[in-house]
Amino acid sequence: MSQKGEHPCSISPLPATAYAHSGQGPLYQDSHATYRRLLNRAAVIFLYACALLQFVRFYVKSTTFYLSMPRYMAGTERLPFQERILPAVLFRPMLYSPWVMRHLASVHGVIKSELVPFYILSLFSCVIIAVYTQKLYNMLTVSSSLRALVFPILLFTLIWTYALHLEANYSYPYDLPSVAFFAAGVYFIYARRFPALFLVILVGSFNRETTLFLIGIYILDAASAHSSLDDGMESEMHRGFAALRSRFDVRAIPWTRVALLSAIWLAIKIGLARHFEHNDASEDFLRVSYNLDRMGLRLLPALLNLCGYSVPLVVLFWSSLRPRRFANYFFILVPWFAIMFCAGVLIETRIYGELCPLSAVALVLLLENRVMAERAAEFSDAQQSTHGPFDATDDLGVAAD
Repeated sequence: MSQKGEHPCSISPLPATAYAHSGQGPLYQDSHATYRRLLNRAAVIFLYACALLQFVRFYVKSTTFYLSMPRYMAGTERLPFQERILPAVLFRPMLYSPWVMRHLASVHGVIKSELVPFYILSLFSCVIIAVYTQKLYNMLTVSSSLRALVFPILLFTLIWTYALHLEANYSYPYDLPSVAFFAAGVYFIYARRFPALFLVILVGSFNRETTLFLIGIYILDAASAHSSLDDGMESEMHRGFAALRSRFDVRAIPWTRVALLSAIWLAIKIGLARHFEHNDASEDFLRVSYNLDRMGLRLLPALLNLCGYSVPLVVLFWSSLRPRRFANYFFILVPWFAIMFCAGVLIETRIYGELCPLSAVALVLLLENRVMAERAAEFSDAQQSTHGPFDATDDLGVAAD
């Protein structure tokens, strides 16, 4: 019996649940789209995991492990390598674990048994690097439109920094853990989470002394003036030293916290130096003359290979990098290069490895800003073509009347 007002032959619409069960309607389409997105995300994560695993396997296999593992574990390795002691502490339970050595000692014949702890630590460090690099990008981005590019660009910088060498094709147990500490530290600095940063510097300083640069970035972040927190794309009003003064406010630096972080770093550095003072110090010397002798055209490709050439690109387009508080972090390159010119070997690209997360995020942000600018220009052109060239004149004529 049809209801009043309805045609006797009319068909009542099916409820939404009926559409969902029949494979039609908005509920089914939404659930199908959600399922497809989750499936695509899982596939991308799986592919990224495979790429990361392949990189670590290639890195451990193709490079020459520079240290003597028995001497390093015994505490008698050369300086300054022995002072970077955290990996040795982490290696010990793995080397004496029957399960680890039984199931992972050969790694299908690819990696020597004594390097298995190095392989495991490097893999775990790369996971931390990837996670905190992505978290840093998520905190800085405006649109998140290129979030899928963060990991591929990060992996590109790591491969060029640690695996593709013609000169000094060496690996060290503390290299990738150092990048992990640095990625986490930079994230905590931008998030203004001082207790977490303190813990990173406290533990990371036992791994490598480059945690000192985290203190420098903390100072740059704290000194970033309020005007430099603006994420807009406005043009610079000043140039030269005036622009620097507009970017930084030294009065905003929490010197008590800086002193605390510096004291922790210095205490660990002095303590380790005193503990291993009788080790062989034949390689613990200033390398200024060594680096000067290698400042030639033949080694220029190696000298410019800072994080897979990404750091020179970021420096080239640095004025367009937003947010400006993050862009200020790249001022750390000045003391970094000066210290490494004295203490490091410049053709060993790994001495800039901790900058890989920063440069990867910066490159993605630069690309993202460029894409947004092009889209805005296309939208503006479309608006003008829609209204036509005489619309503005007509409007003015109507207004005048």
